[in-house]
Amino acid sequence: MISLGSNERVTAPVAPVVSCKIIGVGGAGLALLEKLAGGISGAPDLVAMHTDAQALMTSSAPRKLQLGRDTAKGLGAGGDPALGQAAAKEQADEVRAECDGAQIAVVCAGLGGGTGSGAAPVVAHEARKAGALVLGVVTLPFAGEGGKRREQAAASLARLGRSCAAVVCFENDRMGEIVPPGAPATEAVQAASDTMSRAVVAILRMVGLPSLMHVGLDELVQLFRGADARCQFGHGAASGPDRADLAVEQALGSPLLDDGKMLPGSGNVLVHITGDASLRFGEMQSVLGAVARHLPESAQVFLGVSTDPRSEDSLGVTIMASTRTGGVPMP
Repeated sequence: MISLGSNERVTAPVAPVVSCKIIGVGGAGLALLEKLAGGISGAPDLVAMHTDAQALMTSSAPRKLQLGRDTAKGLGAGGDPALGQAAAKEQADEVRAECDGAQIAVVCAGLGGGTGSGAAPVVAHEARKAGALVLGVVTLPFAGEGGKRREQAAASLARLGRSCAAVVCFENDRMGEIVPPGAPATEAVQAASDTMSRAVVAILRMVGLPSLMHVGLDELVQLFRGADARCQFGHGAASGPDRADLAVEQALGSPLLDDGKMLPGSGNVLVHITGDASLRFGEMQSVLGAVARHLPESAQVFLGVSTDPRSEDSLGVTIMASTRTGGVPMP
């Protein structure tokens, strides 16, 4: 199990319907893998990729790949995306081999620095060449980190968009929307990590749990077709008699959905509901109705419903939406 908040414990799928690889690239990517590897039982393959040999050695991921053994010589990329890109290209064949057989590859990284910004687009490209549907889960730098890091992040995001079906972007400046102003910095960073983890686990649920209404690869491809490779994401979970209303309220209130304000520009929206055997039809209707109030008439809604007896009366709602607009401009 993995704890993703004070009111939710999530169990990942034991037998995924499709094969999936979660690839952490660079320091932020490896940090996310630690969170996943620390508690998810029966998770898909976790692969750590980094230029920094020492950081790679400390990773709990069962598979590790050192990038740029000659280019970076076991060190970090020093904030230089060009070095990170060259390092990943040096091991391009090995990256592609790691992705062989995967139907979905989730590439996780922090953008703005060297390894994540430079290597993640190469990893995504090789995963796509290996035949996988590639999804990105990335963080974007604080505004206070300076224009150079923001430019590097934007350039990397544009390159990722060429290989990823969609990219879930978490802007670090939005940490202030999910923790109180007086919260410790460690709590804010943890909140960002939790948000990224929820995005990854939500994908695992969609493709891995027993389903009443299954979301397949065709639906995921259709969801993001014609978008600018940007994905809005929200997740909520609640228990009790009003669990459906509370869970969808949490999901719509996610900073990555901007309190639902991003949905009116969405063309395709996926709503995924997870519950135990007590899940009621009326609860499904309630969730769909709440989401529909934020959508244009032209929006196409994909519904997935999964059951998990270990939900312990908790109902989870995940919303993923494609859009032609994004919080960070593409160069």
